[in-house]
Amino acid sequence: MNVEAASAGELLSRHGRSFHLAAYFLSADVRDRATKLYAFCRLLDDLVDGEGDPKKSVVFLKNLVESLATSQEALADIYRSIGLADDTPARCFIHAMAADTESRKVLTLDELLVYSYGVAGTVGMMMADVLGCSSSRALPHALDLGIAMQLVNISRDVLEDAHRGRVYLPAEWLPESVSDAALRTDPTLAWEAVQKAIHTAEVYFESGFHGLHYLPQPSQRGIWMAGQVYREIGKEILRKGPTALRGRTVVPRWKKTYLVIKCRLTPRFLTPCGLSSAHSHDPILHRPLGHLYGAHQSQ
Repeated sequence: MNVEAASAGELLSRHGRSFHLAAYFLSADVRDRATKLYAFCRLLDDLVDGEGDPKKSVVFLKNLVESLATSQEALADIYRSIGLADDTPARCFIHAMAADTESRKVLTLDELLVYSYGVAGTVGMMMADVLGCSSSRALPHALDLGIAMQLVNISRDVLEDAHRGRVYLPAEWLPESVSDAALRTDPTLAWEAVQKAIHTAEVYFESGFHGLHYLPQPSQRGIWMAGQVYREIGKEILRKGPTALRGRTVVPRWKKTYLVIKCRLTPRFLTPCGLSSAHSHDPILHRPLGHLYGAHQSQ
């Protein structure tokens, strides 16, 4: 399983519209590595969602996990092809994806945050790595941006996930006895829970953006752009109201154009939101994550 630049670029242009737009703000070599990382994550995500033969997908993912358990060198060629200096987040990501092949019901917000860490916070940390970030202080912010994006994904895909037998919104937020079967018929039953998820995402977006100054300056615009496009999906869902859950919400073209212009005109992102580079990560955000890798800022 090697990740080739050409096929990765094609996959990004077809499926990763938000990241495809953000990639234009990255230098050529960084864009190549980031595109390969996107392709790696997308391929595993497609396996989890049952693209092709679902049984073969499950076997493939389980074999990946077994390979990780038996050899430190397992999948090393993949990590090298992507450009990862630290393979720990990738290993956490593979384990999380392999565990996501069955029907799923999340009970609490804490459980949702741990899940989001596994399938998306780890991607944020991998992205920081391939972008050339060398500070361990960046990791909590990078995984927060990943968590925020995942919360928006979950909010947008309530109906699609229900058809796969999955309900990621916490049961404690949903009306009593609401199941995936009920959401397949009426996804608006999850409206209050979706609003809570998007408002929670806002907190993690803020933390993620506060960490932009840890990235090499040429890469800051691209990550800001990707995060802002995802943030706008959440805002668009809130603007549309419950009917947004019956389809797939996208950011209007005019809004993307506005964000591109804003991104180009902003001189620098070293101190986002007026914060100094000494801004520390809020440990409260990671209490549910316990001692998971990257969840606590190095001193």
